[in-house]
Amino acid sequence: MKNSVIRLLNPKNLQREVHVYGYHFSWKNQFVIFLCAFAGMAALGIIFKLSFPFTVLILAVMTMLLPVLILNMYRHMYEQKKFADVVTYIEQMMYSFQKSGKVKLALMECGEAFGDGEMKSVIEKAVAYINKGKAGSGDGILKEALMMIEAPYRCRRMHTAHELLLNAEEDGGEVLNSISLILEDTENWKRRVYKMQAEKKQGHMDNIISILIATALCALCLYVIDYMRILFRSDSAIYVFKHFAVQLTSEVFILFSMFIFAKSAGSLTGDWLKEEQFIKKNRILQMYNGVKNYDHKKEFLKSILFAMPFFLSAVTFFFLSKKGLCMLFLFGAVFLLFQHKIGYKLSKQDVTNEIYIALPQWLMDMALLLQNNNVQVSIIKSADHAPAVLQPELAALTDRIRKEPDKLSAYTGFCGDFYIPEALSCMKMLHSISESGIGDAKTQIHNLLGHINKLQNQADNKINEQALFKMRMIFSYPVFAAAVKMLVDMTVGMFVLFQLMGSAGGIV
Repeated sequence: MKNSVIRLLNPKNLQREVHVYGYHFSWKNQFVIFLCAFAGMAALGIIFKLSFPFTVLILAVMTMLLPVLILNMYRHMYEQKKFADVVTYIEQMMYSFQKSGKVKLALMECGEAFGDGEMKSVIEKAVAYINKGKAGSGDGILKEALMMIEAPYRCRRMHTAHELLLNAEEDGGEVLNSISLILEDTENWKRRVYKMQAEKKQGHMDNIISILIATALCALCLYVIDYMRILFRSDSAIYVFKHFAVQLTSEVFILFSMFIFAKSAGSLTGDWLKEEQFIKKNRILQMYNGVKNYDHKKEFLKSILFAMPFFLSAVTFFFLSKKGLCMLFLFGAVFLLFQHKIGYKLSKQDVTNEIYIALPQWLMDMALLLQNNNVQVSIIKSADHAPAVLQPELAALTDRIRKEPDKLSAYTGFCGDFYIPEALSCMKMLHSISESGIGDAKTQIHNLLGHINKLQNQADNKINEQALFKMRMIFSYPVFAAAVKMLVDMTVGMFVLFQLMGSAGGIV
């Protein structure tokens, strides 16, 4: 990271990095941006009357931060465009395939919807590959061509759409309902992401306002304190701006505000095609297994062993009349005695959140598979691409259905250790579809889609709440920094005031 930041200080390297995202960043633009940034930092140095070394340090840090901020800005635009291209691609492919029923013709028509850029380029490469008529592996030429389009984007929804098109061309059958499902899901996805982008942008603007107000308050506080020198008409050399504590806190506050701005701006950038996840795959599976295999008696004995040394220490300090240490160790003993319950509840809540995020993805795959397969086959096929947190549950579900295919309990046991009422409703619907058969399942699938959208909204709300919480935390950082800064300034100001009063008294 450090080497990459230093490398970006070279204007040519910064231009190359920006060009990777498909944009041109001229030398003239670089010069204007750097000039404005330096002018702004120099103005802050003048406002806070910083000494020359402190001003130089601010300018040096700005020099390091600015290329990263510029690159993040272009990356933000690139990720937005990439998301918009994928949404347009999926929608156009569905409409084109409805007319022609052929992947190649759909790709050719879809390519015309894009101007020059990455998406148009990969579509043209895919069409050219199909025209060669020779597959490189056993996957088939159409699948290989579509994988060429998927490679730069790595989007689950694009892969799902491609699977649908391949199955439709190779196996035939009615696909209008499946295409409608894809289009509806894509529209909901687009709406949610654009809403999230707007909320993040608003959060960033709020953070900028917070930084500006905090800076203005800190500067105003210093000027009010300094005005006392004029009121007392003192000839004393006391000057609050030159006090080392004031200079140091001003420097730290400005640097801190710069990093807050960089962090807030960085939060705008994100891979909108990537499925959100609270916790990494290996970690969430470890937590899932911990919840599923939780042994209360065993964990309670561990907690007793952990708490015992603290409890004995508390008793010892009690007899030594060290009440403060006694209470401290007693509190530690109580906490350790119940730490197994706290850890279990936290792990269970994290796993539940992950399941809420994963369920809509899996159920959408199920809804598509159910168009041409029965429930049991659909579950088996969906398990290959299901999110990691659901794979153990799907394996257990498949095993229960094989043993007792007609029993409702085989379905309702899915995620039974976690309180997810929406999952229970969906599993009851799958059991109903299994009993009625594919031909009579259209109404149930439509109802299932309603539950999928509800689940997806709940999952997005959890993700959005987490992102907005981070934004709100960033908003509070300048306020906290300003409070500390003004506390130091007012403390110094009190000493200055006493000295001025003494100096004025001496003159009288």
